[in-house]
Amino acid sequence: MLEIVLTREDANTEYALLAEWLVEDRTEVNAGEPVCVVETTKATVEVEAPGGGTIVQLYAENVEVELGKTIAYVAESADELASIDARGEEKAPPRPAAGDRKATRKAVELAELHGIELASVEKRGFITEKDVEALIEAQKAAAAPSASPAVAGVSTVGVSLPATFDPDGTSGALEPSSYERLVREQDGFRALPPGEKVRLLREYGAVVGDDVELGEGSLVVAPRIVISDGVQLGRRATVVCEEVFSVGAVTQFGPDLELRCRRAFLGAGIWGGRSVRIGGGGHRDPWATLTIGDLAFVGDEAFVNVCRPVLIGREVFLTMRSLIVTHNIGHSVLEGFENRFAPVVLEDRSQVGLGAVLYAGARIGSEAIVASNSYVVGEIPAGSFAIGVPAKATGSSSHKLSDARRLELARRMLADLHELLALRGHEVSPVEDDAFEVEGTRVLFTASYRDGVEAPAVVLALDVRGDVPDGVAVLDLLGRRIHGSGGVVLDSVREFCRKRGIKLEPGPWKYPGGLV
Repeated sequence: MLEIVLTREDANTEYALLAEWLVEDRTEVNAGEPVCVVETTKATVEVEAPGGGTIVQLYAENVEVELGKTIAYVAESADELASIDARGEEKAPPRPAAGDRKATRKAVELAELHGIELASVEKRGFITEKDVEALIEAQKAAAAPSASPAVAGVSTVGVSLPATFDPDGTSGALEPSSYERLVREQDGFRALPPGEKVRLLREYGAVVGDDVELGEGSLVVAPRIVISDGVQLGRRATVVCEEVFSVGAVTQFGPDLELRCRRAFLGAGIWGGRSVRIGGGGHRDPWATLTIGDLAFVGDEAFVNVCRPVLIGREVFLTMRSLIVTHNIGHSVLEGFENRFAPVVLEDRSQVGLGAVLYAGARIGSEAIVASNSYVVGEIPAGSFAIGVPAKATGSSSHKLSDARRLELARRMLADLHELLALRGHEVSPVEDDAFEVEGTRVLFTASYRDGVEAPAVVLALDVRGDVPDGVAVLDLLGRRIHGSGGVVLDSVREFCRKRGIKLEPGPWKYPGGLV
């Protein structure tokens, strides 16, 4: 009797999605024949029969299975088949025959519904439902108009532009002679104390909010400047824009920022690292527009060339030493060498790995992940994982969780939080009934919050429906929202969630320091 086992090879998670069976239960299969499609966070793979015989499926499709588990048997004889039946193991219901198709059943159905030719999906191996969904989104994006002449010709589908995006506005316009003076006396501005810089910009006509910090040796020059509350630019920052620099609340960059372009619209709650460089050749061109959505992350030493529009969506991760270029200038185009100018778009919640390069014309779909050191020369479909030089989509960026698995992960988060607080030296009670106490506040997990929790409390929940009383804060982990209010314990739990990818609204929000 042969077993078909989900191996741990090339997987960095404990579970995988059994996306679809490609053969019927209890039919004859041959050695090497694809029998099912499995998705991990890194790839979509076909699992082959280890030998010939009758396949007996142990799981239904579209369920999450722990890696290392047996998902089917291949009975090589009637006696082995009888032995399997005698065990009484639960088996999946029969499935339609896969035949010779090269796509999953759901992919075929979705493609037919939208009139999609499966041949237009560029992928090796079986085409999945997510591949077809990504192609549909790409076609919508190609047909959609751009939101503003400032990004003319660039589709903004999948990109949440920041509230600061106002290319035709007049707020924060400097008086012309003051702007000219600022351009002439840049060294003098750099030498001013941080508070004096804020005062002077306001005097010149800029809109500068409360608690703004312009670090020692920093410079901000633009005909129109809007800096919202709580913005922090680190030491030796250089911001020079030909038309407008507008940045949302509590955005911060580390030391040695260099930002040079025609128009820069940065959202709220952005975190930028050290030595970030934005500009490069052509940064004064008429098309040189940069937008970065709320809650984006820009890692240390990232470089963004802006001679054509660069649109970075909400909650995008542009990690350390990643590189975006919007043009390539080399030898003469008349001698057959490439000479390319094109925008780059990173849709909402996409991620770009360490040292990755996005070439002119690249577009990263919503929630897609580009692996470290990859080189993107075209479009990466939404929800996909791409790797290589050039980068190709090899699977999905995430996988479906069963309800049981989601509960397990949420409870593990509570246990991890308890351990972290204890190791930080805080006095915490033991975890009992998915709850513990710290700083006089009860921290608990419930799958579904209704009401009735006694204050003070911070509640982690997967579903929130009841009223939240005073003194209680409920974190809706799936809806990614906070209901109610609280103090240092709430802030600390919110920061703990943020570091696990759960960014909660309302915002913008900055961790003021606390228990974690």
